[in-house]
Amino acid sequence: MGEVWWVVLAVLAWLAIGLVTAAVFVTRGGHRNLLWYLVGGLLGPIFVPIAVERGRAGTRRVDVRSRPPSGRGAGLRVLVGLDGSADSDRALRTAVHALTGTAGDLVLVAVTSPDLVDIEAAEEDRRARRMLDERVAGLPAGLPEPSTEIIAGHPVDALLAVADARDVDLLVVGRAGHGLGERLLGSVAEELAHRSRRPVLLGGLPGR
Repeated sequence: MGEVWWVVLAVLAWLAIGLVTAAVFVTRGGHRNLLWYLVGGLLGPIFVPIAVERGRAGTRRVDVRSRPPSGRGAGLRVLVGLDGSADSDRALRTAVHALTGTAGDLVLVAVTSPDLVDIEAAEEDRRARRMLDERVAGLPAGLPEPSTEIIAGHPVDALLAVADARDVDLLVVGRAGHGLGERLLGSVAEELAHRSRRPVLLGGLPGR
């Protein structure tokens, strides 16, 4: 094999290491900016420690509106992950159905991107707040007043953190999503189901 081929292989290996690292570590940390792949491709193996650090970044509570939790014997405590998509709305309807006739707690959570800063972050936070307020306003009478949280970070880590903090009994997410920030995609729902020590309901089949 000629010297040129060795150079080509070295370049391809450099690119592959950077791109795979970006995909495995950075995207699992909730970072959706495609520039991370460009950075990964350029830095190659040098990007590994950067991606590990970014992938381990924790979640951040952006906006929390809480009501006092009910007693542990007062019904189900249900967390619903919302991204503004039709599928996550069906998941919310599933949770509402589960809570009908009980005095449980309902927590609605939107997850935003940790990559956004300043104006972009503020705008996404506003969209998340508007979406949550609209869903709260559309809830039927007879349900407990819900708590709402906006969390920046990886969707699965964020939902699990809120579930632990709220000590919920059940997590509900859509089977797929494409709304606010594309935060709750089907792969996220699958990962949540595998990682959660609490029951997870993939709510809302089409048409329900």
